[in-house]
Amino acid sequence: MTGPARPVAPPLSGFTLEVPVRFAECDPYGVVWHGHYVLYLEQVRESLTGRFGFTAARALEMGYKVPVTRMELRYRAPARANQVLRVTARLRPPNVARFVMDYEIRSEAGELLVSAETEQVVLNAEGELLLTLPQGLRRLCASILESQESKENSAAGRAAGSADS
Repeated sequence: MTGPARPVAPPLSGFTLEVPVRFAECDPYGVVWHGHYVLYLEQVRESLTGRFGFTAARALEMGYKVPVTRMELRYRAPARANQVLRVTARLRPPNVARFVMDYEIRSEAGELLVSAETEQVVLNAEGELLLTLPQGLRRLCASILESQESKENSAAGRAAGSADS
């Protein structure tokens, strides 16, 4: 006996990349090896922050290290070779010198394959943990958050416009 079907959650709103799955990323079972999902998350996170001029290399130039200190992935369904994945990242507003991002990996058809979360802290050049977010990184976060908000508002406007039709 099966229970009621789970409600389908709407896709995460944020920055999305399309990532093709290569055959070499699959294991002997014919599905993407679990460790490769971490690379997909890294790819979308670097693309998101890179749009605003901030990459891992740029952080080092600025005198910061931003290591991942926590990562959680929830595997829902497998990805397979030759699929194109829609990998989405969304930054949460930071209260301290820490970045938390939410992620989703979906199939082209919209099926949720993986949901994830990462946490990164900010260290100075000497490796000391910063408690407050430096001004330059605060501006970067504000730009990303504003971009996410404007994307959400434009999507809500489109939805309202189609409801009026």
